[in-house]
Amino acid sequence: MAFEVGDQVVYPPQGAGVIAEKTTREVFGSQAEYLKIVLIRGNMEILVPLKRDEEVGLRHTIGSEEIGQLTETMARGDLNLPSQWPSRHRAEQGILAKGNAYDLARLIGVLVRRSLEKSLAASEREVLEDAKGMLSSELAVVQGLDLEGAAEMLESLIAAKIG
Repeated sequence: MAFEVGDQVVYPPQGAGVIAEKTTREVFGSQAEYLKIVLIRGNMEILVPLKRDEEVGLRHTIGSEEIGQLTETMARGDLNLPSQWPSRHRAEQGILAKGNAYDLARLIGVLVRRSLEKSLAASEREVLEDAKGMLSSELAVVQGLDLEGAAEMLESLIAAKIG
């Protein structure tokens, strides 16, 4: 994947940001190219080695035209998670680690539905909040919102589509 300065990207599991610059640094005596990404969560800056961008899961954000489809994906919540806790937790952690917007939306849909039926365990509430945080950061970058505004937008979408 080709990345350029100004591209909106997601760096799992940190969330979304914008590529601020390409820079070269000397590491162990050789030159290496890096992408400097300013993340919206915590306003952090990170350096991602350009040669390892795919290996670390760096990807472009969804387009703003995809938000409706993302919302419908969340509403369907068509994610089959294992019923046994340890396996389910591993699957949920895997989804968080990959940071795929559609998988996060599915996970949010499933966990919100489950929370409406019965109270979630603390660890699953944490997974739900992490998934919301990841997806909110992507929505913030895509929609040009601050993180709080994107979180409110996501909560409104959840309330409208799931309950």
